[in-house]
Amino acid sequence: MIQFRISAFTTVGSTAVMRIGGPSGGAIDMRDNSSFGCRHARSEPPIASNFYYRSIDLYCLSEDADRMDRTGLDCFVALAEELHFHRAAERCHMSQPAMSQQIRKLEHELDVRLAHRTKRVVSLTRAGEVFLVEARKTIRQMDLAVELAQRTDRGEIGQLTVGVTAPALLVVFPEIARLFRQLLPHVGLVVRELTTAEQEKSLMRGDIDVGIVHPPLEETAISTEQIGRVAYQLALPAEHRLAERETVSLADLDGEPIVIFPRQIAPQIYDTVLALCQDAGFTAKIAMEAFPAQSIIALVASGVGVGFIASETQRLARAGVVYRPIIGPVPHLAIGVAYHADGVAPAARTFLSAAHQAGRAMR
Repeated sequence: MIQFRISAFTTVGSTAVMRIGGPSGGAIDMRDNSSFGCRHARSEPPIASNFYYRSIDLYCLSEDADRMDRTGLDCFVALAEELHFHRAAERCHMSQPAMSQQIRKLEHELDVRLAHRTKRVVSLTRAGEVFLVEARKTIRQMDLAVELAQRTDRGEIGQLTVGVTAPALLVVFPEIARLFRQLLPHVGLVVRELTTAEQEKSLMRGDIDVGIVHPPLEETAISTEQIGRVAYQLALPAEHRLAERETVSLADLDGEPIVIFPRQIAPQIYDTVLALCQDAGFTAKIAMEAFPAQSIIALVASGVGVGFIASETQRLARAGVVYRPIIGPVPHLAIGVAYHADGVAPAARTFLSAAHQAGRAMR
């Protein structure tokens, strides 16, 4: 128990001033004005010329003085359930005078009597019974608010906004999402289909939390981690001369019209495909650019040309289209995760972990 000693009591004009000394030897002046006051003082027998007090409940009046706090609600609920000041005080880990002070303060704030008190009996008034129901609801809601805030801070609940390129949406995202839901089932995913360049801008603006992109990126403020890569394959019209082969080389495409994704989808990969064609002895004849993969496959089925398709997962079954692997130098689709270099939220870190795990299984 902390005891305070009143070492001086005087007046300054019309203002009463108490000089209160604490157990550490320090002292403060308490003035009975609009800022400070003393609501409760209970004395023990005096020792020498000094008076020692069992408890002195000091309070500070401000603009927020009439607003209820959690301590007052907890004390009232404890008193209502125990109907005994001493047991309620023990339950709230405070002295009985402090408990009484909390109840009086709450009644003053509400301007109603919440409990009848006698030396032996404590009972709730009708107003107290009604207030008890709402006080319990308020405490539960406060506890829930704290829990939700803490779980959100740990990344256990909430939502994560993810940017995904059109190829990655088919190649790897479904597996990443499945693994992520297993790890954080209460965090929702908001998915936005964006090109790599669009994701760079969105990450810089804070519009997305993490992106699935095709590295490398140009923005140095964005961190990128490659999670895997998959080889491109060829989509051919079923009646094409190359459809009879088990495999096809890039050199076999000399003179063939080609259907490919637009350069802005993955600039480096686009340039790599054209460079490999040059290395094979010819300049790629681009008949049409299209995306996503379904569009390329549809154009191949209509006879527009030969299409480049990344990974087995994009080999959609369609009448009139066959798929063949490329032998020799093969272009690959690199897939990575991107996030702002300044830091990443806990839920985003879990997403990165799921992405790396899914990337190891890409084909």
